[in-house]
Amino acid sequence: MTLTRDLTVTESLRRLVFFLVGLMVVALLAGTVAVVGASQQVDRLVTLLGPANDANTSLLQTLTDAETGLRAYDATSNTTLLEPFNGAQKRAAAQQEALRTALGTDLPQWSGRLKAQDDAIAAWWAYANQARARLAVEGNLDLLTGKQLFDDVRRTNGQVGKDLQAQRVEARAASTDELRTALLLLVGGTLLASVLALWAGWRIARSLSASIEALRHVVHLQRLGDRDVRADEHEGPLDVRGLAADFNHLTETTRMLEEDQREALRMGEVTLGLATRLRGRVAAHEALALTASTLGEATGTTAAIFTTPISDHDGTTWRLAASWPEDALDESKVVLQPPVSRESIAKGLWLSGRLLESADVANDELRHQPLIRSLADQLPIGALLGTPFGVGDGVIGAMMLIAPEPRTWTTHERTALQQVTAHTARAFLAEERQAQQVEHVARLEALDRQKDEFVGTVSHELRTPLTSIAGYLEMLADGDLGELSPAQLKAMAVIERNTFRLRGLIEDVLVLNRIETRGLDPSFVPVDLAQLVRDVVQDLQPQARDNEVTLDVSDLPQTCVVEGDALQLGRALTNVVGNAVKFSKSGGLVVVSVVVELDAVRIRCRDSGIGIPAADMEQMFSRFFRASNATSGAIPGTGLGLAIVKAIIEAHHGELELHSVEGEGTTVSLTLPLSTRT
Repeated sequence: MTLTRDLTVTESLRRLVFFLVGLMVVALLAGTVAVVGASQQVDRLVTLLGPANDANTSLLQTLTDAETGLRAYDATSNTTLLEPFNGAQKRAAAQQEALRTALGTDLPQWSGRLKAQDDAIAAWWAYANQARARLAVEGNLDLLTGKQLFDDVRRTNGQVGKDLQAQRVEARAASTDELRTALLLLVGGTLLASVLALWAGWRIARSLSASIEALRHVVHLQRLGDRDVRADEHEGPLDVRGLAADFNHLTETTRMLEEDQREALRMGEVTLGLATRLRGRVAAHEALALTASTLGEATGTTAAIFTTPISDHDGTTWRLAASWPEDALDESKVVLQPPVSRESIAKGLWLSGRLLESADVANDELRHQPLIRSLADQLPIGALLGTPFGVGDGVIGAMMLIAPEPRTWTTHERTALQQVTAHTARAFLAEERQAQQVEHVARLEALDRQKDEFVGTVSHELRTPLTSIAGYLEMLADGDLGELSPAQLKAMAVIERNTFRLRGLIEDVLVLNRIETRGLDPSFVPVDLAQLVRDVVQDLQPQARDNEVTLDVSDLPQTCVVEGDALQLGRALTNVVGNAVKFSKSGGLVVVSVVVELDAVRIRCRDSGIGIPAADMEQMFSRFFRASNATSGAIPGTGLGLAIVKAIIEAHHGELELHSVEGEGTTVSLTLPLSTRT
């Protein structure tokens, strides 16, 4: 049996099994044939030769008994002794017929011998019957003739018996030989099949184990890091070679994936490194040059960046902003004109998110574009990869990678190009946005200064007519201009009250404007804060009585000195305590306390007034902002009080805290550093 290399192990085993089964079947068939032959010989021996021999022996015995009885009767005349002779002829004839029947299909080959025996028996019966007749009339036997005739019977019968015995021996020998042959065929076939099975199994096992061992060795080398080793696809069974081919394919795929991952990591590091450097607020031209050199070096290509100013709304004014290597392109020889414009290819690519890509420019329609032709005049262009970059719908630039030979661009190169240009766009825009911001801030500052100057001017201009109005009101009230009726006096009181409010508003605006524009006088002097609190509380007692509010002072030290402006600090305290009195309901309580701490003094003013809604707390220090419940309650005010307090306290390096619960009251805390003068 030949095991071919084009068979799988399964097919080889299947063929081996079929061959062994066939061999066993042949051996079994041959053995069966031999057994059938032996069975036929045994059957002939048992059913033909044996019965024939028995019939022949019985025939001789019957004839012998008849001859013996005849002679005994001749000698003794005793009829009893003649008994065996009587009916012997019929018995002999029956036995002769039985002999012929037993011989069956072999009868033709025995016809000559049986005829000789039949003739001898017939001759003896003729003699015997005549002799029996003579003896009946007291005659004598012719013994010599009878002996001669019976000897012929014995001779012919013996010959038949001898031939039957010979054939019996022959049949036994044939059956024995055929049984031996069947046994030899069965044993030989089994041994041959076993030997062939062992040999074929050894061949298959050796081929399979050698191939598997070689494959295992390759796997071991792969595990140790040898990525170049490959399994032998030409040795071993077909399925093992197929397994080796699959392993090599998997190894190659793994190698390609590892290379792809390494490339992805490399390009990722390039992109991340560039993004990090661009976040360092480099100038736009430096960012473009850095981008071109970084990506050009990473991809082994020539890199070129074209930009168009943001102010160019048509996007048709392009320039070569950077290239790598730096002297790779001469801008004067580059054709920068449509269709490379913001409104054509660049914008179309930018809005669609696609790339301008060609693996073989020589066989691409791109080669006919003026820009590509002008680039090809300066350097070989085999492959091209480009993308626009910008923000929103606007394109501000485009970057191209140019390879000297045709090549396929990888996914990581495409991704890196898009990510890098995105970072570049942000850096490019940051500079222009920063310039715009600087200009915008300068304009805002100028507007703010103009506003402050306008407020200051208007406030000063309003003070003069207010002073005149107040003077004339005082003259009218004193009766210098004639007596006034009660209705006129009432109207005068309203005018005087609103004039006072307007004067306070103007004064607050002037103070706040002065503090924010020029700040307080840096030459602070020692101020006795305890005495200042006493004065403020004393000044506001009439207002508290008018509002039916109790104004009290607690924990007031004898003296407490801070560095500052007494007038401004007094204004801040007046605003805080005045607000507490104004927003307290009739029967309410306002408590002012002064607590000296380690290196600071804390003034706390607590009232039981209307409080401040939680939603308004964040805006309470904004100019002209008033709490919603104060507005709805029509409580007069300008919304400047806390803004002025905050500005004064912060100018004195202090802190202002505000805590309030709507409907329960408000607590304002002013913390100022103690004077270090001794």
